[in-house]
Amino acid sequence: MKQKIPGILFLLAMPLSVLLYIKVEALSGSEILGLFSAVALYVIVAIVIALVFNKKD
Repeated sequence: MKQKIPGILFLLAMPLSVLLYIKVEALSGSEILGLFSAVALYVIVAIVIALVFNKKD
């Protein structure tokens, strides 16, 4: 199960990034800021996965 958690987190990041894009774009009026925030979400999720799941047992 521990091997599937990173994939599940990335799958959860997909709809969250779309929602984040829509919210940021609506609030700021800038599509670029919405895009950067959505991409930043993926980067943050990847960093968290790398820090948590790349520990030696």
